[in-house]
Amino acid sequence: MKDYRVDKDTFGNVLSVTNIAIADELTSAAELVIGKTDRIPVAIVRGYFHVSRESTASELIRDRDTDLFR
Repeated sequence: MKDYRVDKDTFGNVLSVTNIAIADELTSAAELVIGKTDRIPVAIVRGYFHVSRESTASELIRDRDTDLFR
């Protein structure tokens, strides 16, 4: 997870909900390279700097009141 909450956007506004699942983002980018039916078995991601921290999958679940996609 990459948590951007309390950071500022390019206009100086404080972000309050932006929390990105990095593995999902990298997987989505790899899908563009691999394709669904192109029979390419793997994509290698290079140059991504990862800062390790303890986290769990439960961080991905948002409260019903704050989830914009339900």
